[in-house]
Amino acid sequence: MRIIFVRHCDPYYPTDSLTKKGFKEAKLLSQRIKKWNVVKAYSSPMGRAFTTAKIGLSKNVYVKQNEIIVCPWLREFNYPVIDPLTNNKRASWDLLPEFFTADENRDLFEFASWQNNSFLKTGEIASYYKNVCDGLDSILVEFDYKRNGLYYSTVRKDGQSDFMEKSTEVVKTYIDDRTIVIFCHLGVMGAMLSHLLNISAPCLWQGFFVAPSSVTIVNSEERTPGIAYWRVQQMGDTAHLYTKKEPPSSSGYFASAFAY
Repeated sequence: MRIIFVRHCDPYYPTDSLTKKGFKEAKLLSQRIKKWNVVKAYSSPMGRAFTTAKIGLSKNVYVKQNEIIVCPWLREFNYPVIDPLTNNKRASWDLLPEFFTADENRDLFEFASWQNNSFLKTGEIASYYKNVCDGLDSILVEFDYKRNGLYYSTVRKDGQSDFMEKSTEVVKTYIDDRTIVIFCHLGVMGAMLSHLLNISAPCLWQGFFVAPSSVTIVNSEERTPGIAYWRVQQMGDTAHLYTKKEPPSSSGYFASAFAY
């Protein structure tokens, strides 16, 4: 199975919509999406993501605009925490390197313990993260992928397990080519990838940037009967922009310089 995450196009935050550039990005994105064999499409309820979804799917022959499923839990993961230095609220994914890497915050690097970090507890981040994970799993179970510890159990509709032969060679006996598309935001995408890949969400938030309108593709692999694991095929790809000589937006990028 294939999950394609699409970050909303260049945002205009005052009205929760897109900039002029963002609308141009969305039109270029629609050319890329039009031939995707999409089974279902999901979107954040926020305007910049839903607008991206509507324009992005406007040319797709499999899923129509009025079939987009809006999921409240796909809203941006901008739940605030209390900054211990200033006592002010800030987004849980917006951490300075000297704080994130401090000895007392080493648990932020561990998948098993990052949610218990005392700093994140000031904003009940674990509860919001669980809501996102449960929402994603509720989608995947519809496609016969059920969370089982740190992997997913899967059985085909005909009762046969989906798997690849146990081998160092990639020899597929069955290919699940169903595709779902999720239009969302940088923060919540990091939370979902954390859940699928069993990686600390703060590590993804701090270590990876995906540009507006970018495409991130995650595939399931079944190398053992009934057991599926997820692997990233592409992350933050903006080929639909650079092939048309449109530079990607740096919205959400921490650094002052942005190369492409």
